[in-house]
Amino acid sequence: MLAGSALLPVLVESRQQAHFERLKLRAGDTETKLSVVRGQVATTAQAVADLDTELARANALRTKRSWAALLRLVGACLPEEVWLTSIATDPPQPRASGRIQVSRDRAGEAGKGGAPGNGPGNAADSGVVVLEAPTKLRLEGFALDHKALYDLISGLKGSGSFSEVKLLIAGMEPVLQGRAVRFVLTCAW
Repeated sequence: MLAGSALLPVLVESRQQAHFERLKLRAGDTETKLSVVRGQVATTAQAVADLDTELARANALRTKRSWAALLRLVGACLPEEVWLTSIATDPPQPRASGRIQVSRDRAGEAGKGGAPGNGPGNAADSGVVVLEAPTKLRLEGFALDHKALYDLISGLKGSGSFSEVKLLIAGMEPVLQGRAVRFVLTCAW
């Protein structure tokens, strides 16, 4: 009986040790699963932040310019001696300019007026593309003389709607039975 009672603590200890080892294995498995879930949560949070940023940019693009008002403004500045052959945005269409780079620690700032795109984010994970919006209006046409072209440029600059009005090309060309100034200019906002 003495041998059995001495063996009892050893058996209890070995059972406890086996139970402890099983718990350690389960804890390791749980820790691995927790790491996976944390990664998924971080990826989802990044995707949400990227989508919020993309939506904010899309809303800003939609509200950036009132095209009807812009065309009215150009029409109001257009002297009778000038006619336009082309009005286009510059760039002509929105184009991909890179990826949004919102870091995980800055993702919360994107909706709070933070500066998305400036942080060292993990752009390869996000896959979100930023569209570069048009920043200029490109006007092409003819003027009967340089004074009429000057009046157009002065009117556009004086409107206060553009940060820069730049004449790119101006030269005399034959038109119908006379000559006119062919021009290309850009108006940046």
